[in-house]
Amino acid sequence: MPENATPFIILGADAVLAAQPSSPVQLAHACQALGYELAAPATWGDELIAERCIDRLVNFEHPAAVICSCPLVTERLTRTGGATLEPFMLTFVSPPVATARYLRAAFSGRALHITYAGACPGADDDSIDARILPATLLDAFVEDGISLGAQPTCFDGSLPLDRRRFYSLPGGVPARGQVEHLAQRALVELSGDDAVLELAQQLMEQTPALIDLAAPLGCACAGAGAHGVRGHSGAGLVTLEPPRARQRVLDPSLHVEVSQTLAESCELQWATEESGALEVHLAADAAPPRAEMELADAPEVAAPAVIHAPAPVPRRRPTIVRSAATLPRCATEGGDVVPRASLALLRRALLRMATRKARRQPKIERARRERMADTRDAPVRGSSRTPRSLAVPGAADLPRPVPPPPTRATSAAPRALR
Repeated sequence: MPENATPFIILGADAVLAAQPSSPVQLAHACQALGYELAAPATWGDELIAERCIDRLVNFEHPAAVICSCPLVTERLTRTGGATLEPFMLTFVSPPVATARYLRAAFSGRALHITYAGACPGADDDSIDARILPATLLDAFVEDGISLGAQPTCFDGSLPLDRRRFYSLPGGVPARGQVEHLAQRALVELSGDDAVLELAQQLMEQTPALIDLAAPLGCACAGAGAHGVRGHSGAGLVTLEPPRARQRVLDPSLHVEVSQTLAESCELQWATEESGALEVHLAADAAPPRAEMELADAPEVAAPAVIHAPAPVPRRRPTIVRSAATLPRCATEGGDVVPRASLALLRRALLRMATRKARRQPKIERARRERMADTRDAPVRGSSRTPRSLAVPGAADLPRPVPPPPTRATSAAPRALR
């Protein structure tokens, strides 16, 4: 870390869950005791992504859109659907990257050294200087003698950071009320075992919606992982957060770019384990600030060996076996054939959607066709029928006169007798 740089740390969603039963406030105090000047929550990045997503949804040309703020989601959709799903994808940077860019914009006059504590594979960005896993951060607390449970549960004597949400949910997805009110769409959160097939079904229904499938694909920023609640990934995070804000919590004067093209998202290189989680080791430049100061004060002790981060492992791409007689299939490196989702079926479904959309007419045009059908017997084609309320009844339609009631016959003779 540079000498004049101020150490900041970004606490990812998985780091907050890993610190339980300690609260996020206690985790922030422990990071300050470790030597970091500021412990920023990753919810700031969620807010930036959610706000930008709503802005893009207002003028989005397709009825359904898929938010892609996690590289795991982008990689899965591009690997399964290729260019077929590309028009429906809204790609953004990951929440930790958005948080780091916001910090550098807010402290533009200072040199910062930003460390991200989390397992998000999309944190490989120039705005983040070092990355550590949540378990490594907890081990650093133990080695430094910092107890998470003994930390204060509130911010006394210091200005607290606003950890509330206004636009977002965990992972950068806009809140349901924001999507319905501002974008006139429904929020669909997929949670099944095969999220890609559920996504294809949602696209075929052609319902105006914003689709989120980050949680079933293992997004750490959405609360998925070993510490998340199965089936309800964001539920554990929401219970640890303060109530929602009534207005935006970030500075609107700071312009932070969080949108990303699909080509830039596909160019991200990250190291993955067998389960797809990020493998990051504590490097020399990612050491906690207090540990660096202790090493500097003890010159007689031999410097420890530098632990370098492992080189990025290239992603394994399956070998695609194309055959005209069978559906597209892929094979692993061992030669085992694994079935893939049928791209032909999805393309046919999207073609039917486009044809159905071209044939669909608004309600006014449909009403006009119905009126034209009612006037087929008119002498001139296209002449409209006179409204019933203004029509003059013909001779056949005039009411027949009702004869007056018969008069009672009276006799004058009896009266004369009286």
